[in-house]
Amino acid sequence: MERVDAPDGRKELGNKGEDAAAEALARRGYLILDRNWQRLPLGELDIVARKGDLVVFVEVRSASQVYLESPAMTVLEDKQGRVIRMASLYLQENRLFRQHTRFDVMAVMVSEAGIAIDWVEDAFRPRPTARMAKYKW
Repeated sequence: MERVDAPDGRKELGNKGEDAAAEALARRGYLILDRNWQRLPLGELDIVARKGDLVVFVEVRSASQVYLESPAMTVLEDKQGRVIRMASLYLQENRLFRQHTRFDVMAVMVSEAGIAIDWVEDAFRPRPTARMAKYKW
């Protein structure tokens, strides 16, 4: 499936937002492992970062006008599920076993005044499974 860029500048805005998010992560000491990691048609991970033994999967949402409290509010349960499934695949393919993981959302607001980032750490978590519950101590 071929992707076609939106003619209204959304791709450019998205790229600008992802660049700003990656820079913010790097300033906080995170190593960027991957950006726009894809396994089509399954999906894409915007940013995968690492700090110590913590692997962080970051969903970036960019907006040029604030129509909600934050663009982060648009990362709904369906999208969370896709990110979680992609993260599992990423960890398997890259043989990153026994790593602590976290799912963050970075809402990037771009305006003439500049760029503002609303970083929601640990924004969502995978639902516990029966197997996970079995091994809780």
